[in-house]
Amino acid sequence: MTKPRTPSAQRIAFVSDIHGNLNALQAVIEDIQRRQISTVVNLGDTLSGPLLPQETATLLRQFDWLHVAGNHERQVLTLPLSRQNRSDAFTSAAIDNGSMTWIGHHADPDDSRLHEGRMWPDILGADVALCHGSPRSDVEYLLETPVGEVVLLATAADIEERLDQRIAQHITLLACGHTHVPRSVRTASGLLIVNPGSVGLPAYDDDHPLPKSSYHRIEVGSPDARYAVVEKVNGQWCCELISVAYDFQPMADLAERNGRPDWAHALRTGYMPRA
Repeated sequence: MTKPRTPSAQRIAFVSDIHGNLNALQAVIEDIQRRQISTVVNLGDTLSGPLLPQETATLLRQFDWLHVAGNHERQVLTLPLSRQNRSDAFTSAAIDNGSMTWIGHHADPDDSRLHEGRMWPDILGADVALCHGSPRSDVEYLLETPVGEVVLLATAADIEERLDQRIAQHITLLACGHTHVPRSVRTASGLLIVNPGSVGLPAYDDDHPLPKSSYHRIEVGSPDARYAVVEKVNGQWCCELISVAYDFQPMADLAERNGRPDWAHALRTGYMPRA
């Protein structure tokens, strides 16, 4: 069982957006263990999708990782079944009461203690902040901006605006998820922002209306599972974005059987299907 180190270890693995992909999660866990990293933070959207949400929860509950809720946890826990999307409704029907209670105990991404390094300072250190989307919303992209059907790197001004002055000045590392795009950005103030990408879903599309887009695709271009490792070297946080090959075919086949050919294509290729 993974046990968190003290902050003196200064080496953290970040995972996010597992989406019930058990095979991808197992491969990432093996890679984390191979690297002998004992402090692991999950940034949310852990179970939702047409794959293996209950089995994923059962595996994760064996570890003492730190967990932040994502928008999908919020939706599963708070929306009536009739208002849940297909991925959340599948998950709500598949998981047991123990797993529902477990996700209910994940840290609220709106909790200011996450943004100020006060949630788990004894484990992560007091200079590490966390969120799921952006500090002000679990569905906002922090480091990307959809423009038409594509997604671009957000401008420095856009990133600062989305931080919304919610990150305490002493914070030197902010980890986020949600977009599934592995990326690290260091701001002019020296803040390192890391998105580890998605463990379990390398592509998706979204038709939620946004200022510059009414429909966009996220595509990483590879079926690999993604996560990140950060380490403090000479007083500065450094980031390694990691791509892990795994046996994706059983998960793609399962998505197909569960009526989600879009997920199946994404899992096999890292791209969304075109009409």
